[in-house]
Amino acid sequence: MMAKNRFRIYLEKDKETGLVAARCLEISAFSQGKDEKEALKNIRKAIKLHLETIDKEVSRKKLVGVEV
Repeated sequence: MMAKNRFRIYLEKDKETGLVAARCLEISAFSQGKDEKEALKNIRKAIKLHLETIDKEVSRKKLVGVEV
């Protein structure tokens, strides 16, 4: 089971379509929804999928930590 993380999400409503775009500022994850609630639900799914994919990709790689 993955640890819970907190991500910052940028929401923006499209004036023409009324759809709400959601972008995670920490990772390359994007989604949208018909309103803020749906956009947040969808970005959570996108983030989870992204993290699961990364976990699988790096499971056989050498990892190092760096401070910035």
